[in-house]
Amino acid sequence: MSANELLNISATFPQNPAQRNILLRADIDGIQFDSLNERRKLPRLFIDECFAISDLFQLNEYDSLLLLIEGESLQSNYPDCTRGLLAVQLYYQSKERLSACLAYLMACLNGRTFQSLIKISKSIEFSTNFINELIEQRLIENIIEQLISFQIRNEEQKLYSKAGLGNVKHRRRVQDSIKHIRSFQAKSIFLYSCQIRLTQSHLLSIINYLAKYSTIQDDGIIDESTLYLLGAFLYGITLALTILNDTNIGSSSILTSKHQQFSLQEDQPLSPLEDNTTITTTTSSIDPDLITAIRDILSNDERWIIPELKAVCQLAWAIILRARSHTLPDGHVYSEDIEALADTAVEAHVFAFLSETVIKSSLFQQEEFLIRRFHMFFVDFIYYLPFKLKELRVQAEDTARMIEDCERARKPLPDNLQRDYEYFLELLSTFYANDHMSLHLSEEFWIAADALAGHRLMQSPTQQQVALANFVESAGGTLSAYLYCHYIHMLAGISSTQSSAHACFELLRFAKDTGGPTCWNRIFQAFLLYRNTYRPDTLLNQQPQTSFGASTSPSAIKTIAPKEVTALIAVLNLIEVIASQDEVSRIGFFEHPQWQITGAFFGLLSCRISLDLKAALFNTLSAFTKTSEIAMHFWKIIGEIDLFAPMENSDMPAIAYEIEEFEVPSQKYTFLKSCLKFLQPIISQQLKTNIDMRTLGYCVVFLVNHVLLKIPTRTFKSIQEKWQIIELVLIILNDIVTNYFSNQIIENDHNETKFVSPGELLVNDLLRGGILNNLLTTLITDGCEKLFEYVSFIGEQELSRSLILIMELLESVTISSQQILQTDKSSSFTFCQTPIERIVTDTNTKDLFPNIMKLIDMIDYFPKLANQALSIFAKTLSEDKLQKPFLRLLPKDHKEKALLRNGIVRCLEFTEPDSDNNNDIDDTGKN
Repeated sequence: MSANELLNISATFPQNPAQRNILLRADIDGIQFDSLNERRKLPRLFIDECFAISDLFQLNEYDSLLLLIEGESLQSNYPDCTRGLLAVQLYYQSKERLSACLAYLMACLNGRTFQSLIKISKSIEFSTNFINELIEQRLIENIIEQLISFQIRNEEQKLYSKAGLGNVKHRRRVQDSIKHIRSFQAKSIFLYSCQIRLTQSHLLSIINYLAKYSTIQDDGIIDESTLYLLGAFLYGITLALTILNDTNIGSSSILTSKHQQFSLQEDQPLSPLEDNTTITTTTSSIDPDLITAIRDILSNDERWIIPELKAVCQLAWAIILRARSHTLPDGHVYSEDIEALADTAVEAHVFAFLSETVIKSSLFQQEEFLIRRFHMFFVDFIYYLPFKLKELRVQAEDTARMIEDCERARKPLPDNLQRDYEYFLELLSTFYANDHMSLHLSEEFWIAADALAGHRLMQSPTQQQVALANFVESAGGTLSAYLYCHYIHMLAGISSTQSSAHACFELLRFAKDTGGPTCWNRIFQAFLLYRNTYRPDTLLNQQPQTSFGASTSPSAIKTIAPKEVTALIAVLNLIEVIASQDEVSRIGFFEHPQWQITGAFFGLLSCRISLDLKAALFNTLSAFTKTSEIAMHFWKIIGEIDLFAPMENSDMPAIAYEIEEFEVPSQKYTFLKSCLKFLQPIISQQLKTNIDMRTLGYCVVFLVNHVLLKIPTRTFKSIQEKWQIIELVLIILNDIVTNYFSNQIIENDHNETKFVSPGELLVNDLLRGGILNNLLTTLITDGCEKLFEYVSFIGEQELSRSLILIMELLESVTISSQQILQTDKSSSFTFCQTPIERIVTDTNTKDLFPNIMKLIDMIDYFPKLANQALSIFAKTLSEDKLQKPFLRLLPKDHKEKALLRNGIVRCLEFTEPDSDNNNDIDDTGKN
């Protein structure tokens, strides 16, 4: 790897007439050059393929020859591809690895934002010097030029036109490599911008790209390379307008502790590292020409390809100008610019764009310093532009009054309603809701909260933290009905950690003094009032049909207004988040004598109310099951009210009736998913105790007969939702079967009397090839067909996990039943086939085992699924009586045999992710 290769990764050595002439005669004279030790003659077909590769990529002939030779050597690993297709794959993979190396080198820099990946001073110094040389040779500008020319669709069209793409697997590998090349290159700029001040040339090149070449994916989410460059712009303008301390540059990390964020308030690095490595920056002062250049670009009327992206840059520039106004030369002259830029950005609905298009990117689940920079963006908007925030709040109140007037007069709403404050609250809600990297950024909103004054450490909160706490509290003051839900959503978003959830609980507990609609007392009084108003005349277990329209009494007809339902769902979501995150708050909710959450929530479930509201109730109740005592209490209530028992004169429970009546026609199953989400933890915990088998039996019948067996006949608008439901049911069934076998072993050891349990019914069905067994094998076939398309889709992770659960269940029943047979020859399992035996020997499922074998070759995309398929494969091999049918099912085609062999080898070589560091890792081959 040379510096020139890193400078222009997408470039190739040009075609060479001399090399072409030599290669033309290689079938007669042979050929030899540096990379070929011996002269060898090449077949004419090989030479023609070499020229085709050379013409496709405008690549010199010797490099094309080497790609083709290497492709031929790899055919044993990819037997379904020709050497030419593998040469294409290798071409892009080589570029991908170069791009990854460049990004890794950038991560080895020391600078303003993060500490180097490497800890050895000499290595850091070497990396820094090497990168500085590349920067001097216009690395940043070169990368941006390559991002402009090296477009995914252009490359795909080129390959399609020259037959450079093979089957679906080859196409997926090549497309992934092309995408990663662009992503790694853009990431290199982003990492560099985090650490070192960008020059005017760098920043203007980035802005030019964002203005003219930024892209949005087909799913409506911003492209990764565009997002990385947007992050680079945000870091770039921050450092460009920061006066650096030369004595500490390069030997510090801005992000060194839990609450020391890289804020615009910080003009100096925070703490030195152990080494004294320094990095080179172009200047330690602020360049007025740069300010003028950026000001001119962001203030002119030129339309960007994505106008909202310009609005993001304008707002960020307004914030940095305000933050640095005291250090900028003639800083006071920028006041009008700041207000104009902020106004223009808001008019372009910048917050709606950020919420819907930017922060939904998967990069916000894996790039720490991108997350931190956007956190800084939102926090500094609140702190540095309070006038704009106040203006948005006033506009929101005007909008609320206008909406109320229109509704009162039954007029249509005008198109130009100002909703930007609403968008901002929802943006905060979405951004902070999932703390995938455990950064605890939402806690900054609560450090200075009055609710935590008694628990605060000796250190006083910063002015910025005080401003954030004031924002949270003031946003909830004199709240209109229009803003109520958005404020509650925002609270739920910034309560995503244990301490922030507890702070929010305390905030609304202390709010009782004001008597506002956001205090817990008022909220739970409302729930009790709704329960008393809308409940049927009798309890659900006494006369369940009154909940489903069988009666025409006024109490059965009344329902909650849609606006009120939306508000109740928002509040339930907030309670769910707090109860899920903080055990103290969870117990506080449950034990409060006046709030009566058990009576209120379970009571509402018996009412004729919106299924969306019932779904929110189940989701909230599931959060409380994290405490085992509460889960036990809920389980008793389920049994007492027969929540899952059949209705009178029917074999269908009330919940199943509601699903059939309302959710099946809509093809959306929010209520069903929430019901399963509630059942899964509560059953899992109760299985560890002396569980009520009657209630468990009702639950299992509901899960199998009214959920799982209905899957093939139901239509789903979302394939993700379908597999989410299957996954949730299978988790519960796996737990029940595992518990059954562990109890069976104990009972056999003590020769105790056996009883028919729900677990035994499930096992007997699987051992006798019953309807559940047939459904599971059908689901494996359906799932495999979808995965074998090798096209990424929303829901593929749920599908993968569902297939793993099915195979785990079948394998568990096979192994456990065999263990019981070894100790109890009179067992009812004696004359049964195990599920794996049936998979291998049943002629009705002759394609099932071959499909499972094909899953082994998906190790690159679904490693856990591939390893589970290999486990089934190994279990089959270990059974003597299955050897002959197993051999008959092995692929006959040479390529398919090679694919299976290659998949097995790669599975055996695969190393599981570190469980300590990747507790919730998806079943994907990406890190």
